[in-house]
Amino acid sequence: MFTYEDLILAKKSTKGDKMSVKRDKEAKINSIQDATLMLIETVGYDKVTIRDIAEAAGVSIGLIYKYFPGGKFDVLKEISYRYMDEILRIKQPETIDFNDFPGYIRDVIKNMQQFYKDNSSLIKALIMAALCDSEIMAEVKNIDIKDYKAVSEFFCRFNGVEVGNKDPLKLFMYWGITVEGTILSNVIYSLPLISEEALTDMMVDLSLKIWGYQAP
Repeated sequence: MFTYEDLILAKKSTKGDKMSVKRDKEAKINSIQDATLMLIETVGYDKVTIRDIAEAAGVSIGLIYKYFPGGKFDVLKEISYRYMDEILRIKQPETIDFNDFPGYIRDVIKNMQQFYKDNSSLIKALIMAALCDSEIMAEVKNIDIKDYKAVSEFFCRFNGVEVGNKDPLKLFMYWGITVEGTILSNVIYSLPLISEEALTDMMVDLSLKIWGYQAP
């Protein structure tokens, strides 16, 4: 016969098992993502197969498709969302001063610059893959933009951001093209006559203009 204490212990054990499963799932997903990035950087996007990723990550092919039904592009898409969350801190609003949009934008841009600098080989490999593989471009065009819509609305929460009757989502896309395009150009060409700080200042100024920022 089970006692009250037995039931409490059983509940704790079940909760612990669920946490363990969650941690194990996250560890496997991280392993798949890390293996994918490593392989792309090493041999190129087009030569990486799901079997390669499975072997490098120490998981089964079936498990990869369970978490990423769209294959390796799905893996990259989820990595980009994770990267966006880390850079923009949308899920950590308590860490953000909504009265300092210029400061927030500067931090975002500097973090993006550092990310692209730290992963320059990978970025170049992905650019080459996109240029040579029309299927990648087709996949990019089919990405669900609902996550970007959430980001655009998040930007509008800052004091001083005035978009008027403009579509925040379109502004976010313009902003992304402007900032990422500039950073990518610098990663590829490493312009010697422009310092990174000057480039950051320029992108901050452009960002404030795109978002119609007026100091409160």
